[in-house]
Amino acid sequence: MSQRISKQDKFELCLNLHFSNEKGASIAYKTIFPDISARHLKRSTISLGIKNRIISINIKAQDAVAMRASINWCLNSIILVKNVMEV
Repeated sequence: MSQRISKQDKFELCLNLHFSNEKGASIAYKTIFPDISARHLKRSTISLGIKNRIISINIKAQDAVAMRASINWCLNSIILVKNVMEV
């Protein structure tokens, strides 16, 4: 899922998050996906994909501050989901 692609994007980060099983990856993906699709960011885009037990996150940003904010949001969301699944 991609919100916007801009030629002005100067920063790009690709993350592949490996889960121990497909069920955990699927739960994390289904939990985070609605939040990404609802976000309307002006300076960055986030796309999310899943294959087997790997979640792929691609972030593109126009500047370092927007990149950092997007990375923090993604990682905090993943950490929250992981902590909830461990309970």
